[in-house]
Amino acid sequence: MLASLRSFYDRSPLAAILCAALAVRLIAVFFAPGYLMHDDHFLTIEPSSSWADGKNFNHWLPGIGNNNAHPEPISFFYLGFLYLIFSGLQFLGIDDPQQQMVCMRLIHAVYALLTIFFAYRITALISTQKAANRVGWLLAFIAILPNFSVRNLVEMVCMPPLLYGMYLLLRSAGLQTKSFLGIEWRAPVPAVAATHWSKFLLAALIMGFAVGFRYQTGLFVAVVGAVIWLQRSFVHAFLFGVVSLMAFSITQADDILFWGGEPFQHLKGYFEYNQKNAGNYPGSPYAYLSFIGYFILPPVSLFLLAGFIREWKRLAILVLPTAAFLLFHILFPNKQERFILPALPFVVMIGVIGWEEISRNWNWWKERPSLEVWSWRIFWGLNTCMMLVFCTTYSKKARVESMTYLHDQSDLRNFALEATASEGAAMMPQFYTDCWTSYYSWNHQADPIAAIRNMPSNERSSKSALQPYTVPNYFLFYNEDQLENRVAKIQSYFPSLQLVATIEPGWYDELLHHLNDKNTLEKVYIYKVMNPEEATPDGLERMF
Repeated sequence: MLASLRSFYDRSPLAAILCAALAVRLIAVFFAPGYLMHDDHFLTIEPSSSWADGKNFNHWLPGIGNNNAHPEPISFFYLGFLYLIFSGLQFLGIDDPQQQMVCMRLIHAVYALLTIFFAYRITALISTQKAANRVGWLLAFIAILPNFSVRNLVEMVCMPPLLYGMYLLLRSAGLQTKSFLGIEWRAPVPAVAATHWSKFLLAALIMGFAVGFRYQTGLFVAVVGAVIWLQRSFVHAFLFGVVSLMAFSITQADDILFWGGEPFQHLKGYFEYNQKNAGNYPGSPYAYLSFIGYFILPPVSLFLLAGFIREWKRLAILVLPTAAFLLFHILFPNKQERFILPALPFVVMIGVIGWEEISRNWNWWKERPSLEVWSWRIFWGLNTCMMLVFCTTYSKKARVESMTYLHDQSDLRNFALEATASEGAAMMPQFYTDCWTSYYSWNHQADPIAAIRNMPSNERSSKSALQPYTVPNYFLFYNEDQLENRVAKIQSYFPSLQLVATIEPGWYDELLHHLNDKNTLEKVYIYKVMNPEEATPDGLERMF
């Protein structure tokens, strides 16, 4: 068996790497449900699935009572693909939300293999087969990637088009050593062969689409064009810019179709939002040490950092856009580790290529071959343990499972959330209920009846009301602090209220809370109004 696998790898290393990568991603598909953070659910799954259901989550689309003058500050390009997927699943009769998300994770797992494929091809094109193999294995098995690859993160989705565009660009021109300001570096040959013009223009087109997925990658693409221009390839730089901008404009077509004809409204709103709110999400530049701290574990992460720095002149076409992208995020006030994920495959490629040169030419290192061997063994051992943990992690379990419980109740009319926190309960993934009726949320100090009577839904999602003033017949209480008193307060209005389920948090959520108590730990107690007459507008009015 092992001999057959070794023979397969020797004959087709890329195919073997892709099969192994798919295998671990399939583990994440089936054993890592839930979602990681706000953005990979509420900015992706909730709106697109509601559209497929004929609803309008948070009124993000015009119509259905939407009086917003401008679109949301987020690109709808990716959401359009998700809408098509949900519509296709419904056409096939797959209506259960949990089953839909298994399919969604499976689609993203297969799509993510393109990141490995193109990174491998780029490395093989500009370096050695050994380096390409190492890049492939790293991108297949870096601990976080199997889990992140199956999520609805635009930072992951934009990777394949960025890499494909770079691969086509290098194929269209090749590389040669150039001199600029006395520095020798490698860049695309200024003259593109006539037979390669299609690759060059397609590269610009694909990279423009990548910006449509994730606006910040526009800086990466712009610096690629600048590198071409610095090589005195003015015509090529101009064409690259025009075609990539045209492709990006196509991804923003909904600005014109749905929002009064003014172009780039999403992009403008995105800039305005971040300008006003960047300080509301402060972060330390040390957050981005994640690349050499835990996204890629040391000591290998340090090898890659050394290799990346070494290649800054020789592989400028790769290094400069990546460095500019990273520097922007280091300087911008809002700092979250996932923001720099689009740079990860480029850091790995450049780092591996550079480290190969260092290990081959550094005499001190060559005299200690066992040091590198054991460094890689330690890395792979720790990384594999972490990868298996992430591949079986059910993140936000209490939130998802409580919504799934409501989905399975045939008598669900509406639900309400009550929490001890001053701001109320966290947003719930309503997608899993398959019910888009507005829900309610308040903290334990508020008057629940006033909230139900006067608010179409909780304040943070008040725009999302599709069926306002639907009295809830299920109440969800977050955590057990003063639970008896909180339940009694609601029971004074709904006497038949009874506990029907308790949803425990997942072990991963407990671990995150233990490491940082700012990560909320949610144990959800679900109560049901047993007398249906109480949960009606008439029944509610009779209490006054």
